[in-house]
Amino acid sequence: MIVALLTLILHYLRPGEAGVLLDGFLSTLASIVATLVVTTFSFVFVALQLASVQFSPRIIRSFFEYDHFSRFFLWSFIACVGYLMSLQYFGLSDAVLIYPKFGIVGAFYLILLVFPLFIHHVVDNINASSITQNIAKRTINEIEQLYETNGFQQNPSDKVLIINQESGYLDSIKYKKLFDVIPEGNRSKIVVKPHVGSFVLAGMPLLEVLIDNEEDRVFFEQNKQLIAAQFIISKFRSYEQDIPFGIRQLVDIAIKAISPAVNDPTTALNCIDYLGNIIQKAALSNTISKEAILLERKNIFIREFNFEQLVDLAFDQIYHWGKEDYIVVRHLIKTITNILTFVTDSSKLKVLLAEVEDMELSFLQEDYEKVRSECPFKKAEHRNSLREHLSDYYEMAIKRMEEIGKDDKKLVSIKKSYERNLAFILKNRE
Repeated sequence: MIVALLTLILHYLRPGEAGVLLDGFLSTLASIVATLVVTTFSFVFVALQLASVQFSPRIIRSFFEYDHFSRFFLWSFIACVGYLMSLQYFGLSDAVLIYPKFGIVGAFYLILLVFPLFIHHVVDNINASSITQNIAKRTINEIEQLYETNGFQQNPSDKVLIINQESGYLDSIKYKKLFDVIPEGNRSKIVVKPHVGSFVLAGMPLLEVLIDNEEDRVFFEQNKQLIAAQFIISKFRSYEQDIPFGIRQLVDIAIKAISPAVNDPTTALNCIDYLGNIIQKAALSNTISKEAILLERKNIFIREFNFEQLVDLAFDQIYHWGKEDYIVVRHLIKTITNILTFVTDSSKLKVLLAEVEDMELSFLQEDYEKVRSECPFKKAEHRNSLREHLSDYYEMAIKRMEEIGKDDKKLVSIKKSYERNLAFILKNRE
């Protein structure tokens, strides 16, 4: 319809001159459209081949079988080429006719609008999240067609639940709009149930309201849809409000880099450096976000990741998969040592100390002959290198505990233990 309307407008504004043929113009457009089709699908098939190796060979079939837009793109471009060539073959390329103008407008429509949309569509659909979501949706549709679904409702008498309507990731929350929706003087406690970035099933509560009075109950019952609209559900996680998402990506890159199939420790070390940068910023930041402070003014409480969860997410898996590579372990110790300098809170200091303790490096504080079986590092130079970085860590940790942990009994106890460990390491280098 759009192409037909634009063609009529063009034909009215530029009727053309009799005897002027548009063969050259039509041939050029036909070759451009054909080249786009061939080139695009060459890249698409390569991308699908790579995706099939990484995920499953069965996704190639579903790419065309269930993807209507891809089929439309392919056949519309082929039809356009056929139409432009047929105009020349049947002698319908005179500028005074409307047929070549229809072909020209249609070709430009496909090149300038449909082609960019198709590229975006392919990039989006080859993403792992899109693949898994599409598989789940098709499977759920089959379940709904084949079986009767029992309804499930949560109706607690003392609460009002704002229910999620579509499964997906909680991409973000419109905090300021949510704040504006809730009336001033609200006395009912409002608890946001999922973290931003978490997967929320359809039917799960997004928000739980502990009703204080009947007036509040009426308000929340009447405004369920308005409140639910402030929660953005998507098939992807994003950086907006989702701090762990960036950490998760760096950890994934690091884990893949140290895997035997890739064996790229330099990339893993680069990821650890930037994870340290993120954790350093978290260590310097308030544990409660600006949005949480704003919402608490209206008795709204949101769930947020704390410092300990961010540190565990950043370092635990990398250590688990790289604990037999002394360079990875050494770099983790070095990174945490660097972060200690910026910690001004005793609770955050304990988190970082616990992270190193969880690495179970006690074999470095023993005679190697006694711990030969449990020590993964068989070369003395590797053990000495680790001891050197561990001694730097102990020195910095002791210094920080003296500065901010004098009144904390647990930190005082850890400090004494670290002083003994440091003395042993300095005296017993191999």
